[in-house]
Amino acid sequence: MDEEPRLGPLVGLGRTAEVFALGDDRVVKLMRPAFPGAEAELEARAAQRVTDANLAAPRFHGLVRIDGRVGLVYDRVDGPSMLDELLRDPTRADTLARLMAELHAEMHARTAGTLPSLAEGIRHAIERATSRIGDDIRSAALRRLEELPDADALAHGDLHPGNVILTSAGPRVIDWLTASRGPDAADVARSLFLVADSVVPPDLPATDARTLQTLRKAFAATYLARYRELRRVGAEEIAAWRLPMLAARAAEGVDGELPHLLRLIAAEL
Repeated sequence: MDEEPRLGPLVGLGRTAEVFALGDDRVVKLMRPAFPGAEAELEARAAQRVTDANLAAPRFHGLVRIDGRVGLVYDRVDGPSMLDELLRDPTRADTLARLMAELHAEMHARTAGTLPSLAEGIRHAIERATSRIGDDIRSAALRRLEELPDADALAHGDLHPGNVILTSAGPRVIDWLTASRGPDAADVARSLFLVADSVVPPDLPATDARTLQTLRKAFAATYLARYRELRRVGAEEIAAWRLPMLAARAAEGVDGELPHLLRLIAAEL
């Protein structure tokens, strides 16, 4: 782990980290003090696997330590997110949805190596969510999870238009902290929820929120249709992961989302 590189300007803020420029062509994602170094180590494993697989993502250049905080060094990627572009020009929705599907199919064609198990991550999240969803839902979700097959595809775990940056050199998928090893159908089920069913971020301007609500179902349908052209994954395989995925989502504690989640879970049951 390298020591104390010179930081440039702050270029991004997130829940877990601050992102600073590092020279002209790199950035460092500096974990906030409240987040343990183990999380950075986990992301570093995922980032290295993604870099080795030569996927459309910022290349990873190792870990550093700055003022006692662990940081991850990546290529700098500049451009609007796919979400920003969708809101700027809604007529591009079909094109962008197909692009997201192509990026997802490309990563699922790679194996994940020694990354953590996606199914085990879902299991632990369901257990953590018990106080929110109740014992009956927890039990039903875990029973469903036990019935589902495992696999070793490289899963992103949080792929949605906000995590695709449209650079001049092509799209780049970011935020690989949740990358894991598992079935492609499970990863697609998660993305379908994020695109079509998750709560619209409260900080979106009202006009953007309305645009997103109008576009999201059609975007999800186009994404799924294109994905299934590229990967032989049945719609029923993807649907089978929806109940465990919804129950696991409750563990994330997204503000205002739980009543909506419980309605979706009830529909699955």
